[in-house]
Amino acid sequence: MRHRRRNFGFVVLFALGMLLVQAPLQDAVNRARPRVFDPSRRDPLQSIASIRGPTPVLIAALGGFRTVAADLLWLKVDQLWDGGAWYLLPSVMESVVQLDPHFLLGWEVYGWHLAYNLNTESVLEVDKRSWLDQGLQVLERAVTLNPDSWQMAFELGWTCFDRAHDMPRAAEYLYRASKLPDARSFAARLYYKTYERTLNFEKLWPALEYAQSRYKDEPQHQKLVKSSIEWWKTHQFDPQWHRYEIVRENSARQQRAVRFYLYPGNPYWNVCDRCGLPTKKGQPTCGACGKPFPPTSPKPV
Repeated sequence: MRHRRRNFGFVVLFALGMLLVQAPLQDAVNRARPRVFDPSRRDPLQSIASIRGPTPVLIAALGGFRTVAADLLWLKVDQLWDGGAWYLLPSVMESVVQLDPHFLLGWEVYGWHLAYNLNTESVLEVDKRSWLDQGLQVLERAVTLNPDSWQMAFELGWTCFDRAHDMPRAAEYLYRASKLPDARSFAARLYYKTYERTLNFEKLWPALEYAQSRYKDEPQHQKLVKSSIEWWKTHQFDPQWHRYEIVRENSARQQRAVRFYLYPGNPYWNVCDRCGLPTKKGQPTCGACGKPFPPTSPKPV
């Protein structure tokens, strides 16, 4: 028993010593990152009242050890991940990003874990949709708190593109990412891909021109954009390629429990809202599942 008390006393003294050592380091961090730790800053998302989490998180926020606590909690995230406790991760990740809202990797992993891992692991469609929506909300907060970060805007745009298949929203954030300082060239290329997937040629051609106007000093980027331009010059009016794009997009949407895109105004194909597959214009029913297409209104004379 005496031996245990001695060990406990040693642990307490060690913890106090670490706090004393960390204090000047935290002051240095505060001075180096005035935008984050400016006491006069009026940001409702960063007020103490907005901090949620276990008691140690609140104590760390009040005591000025936010980044230190965030680092320690990130180690906990790694431990839970390795242990397969995926459903315990969101609350810990939330504490991490609240303590250090400019920890970009924390936001990326948090949003990805909700929108991809937990979404995939769920069985019910309503649960899949819920995790996806939560992941998108997390990344929206990340963009709000890090408006100058092209990585955060890209991460949200990519998740909208690849997971939610919300192409207008994906285009918005990918374009935003491509305009921010230090953005990588693939952001501009993925921007025009959002219009390829929906066969929106009215917006695709300006997006291709925009991508071509960027990163003139990157030969590989210019080569890839030029290849896309040449491809669509050849295939814009190819009905079979339209069909391929429709099947590819709606197959991906079905896997992710996302509503089918019906390609309104496509000159070659009607898309069934039940199975997501295309049927040649003029056919009364879907060639795949047999569902009747709604009658078209006669053109006025």
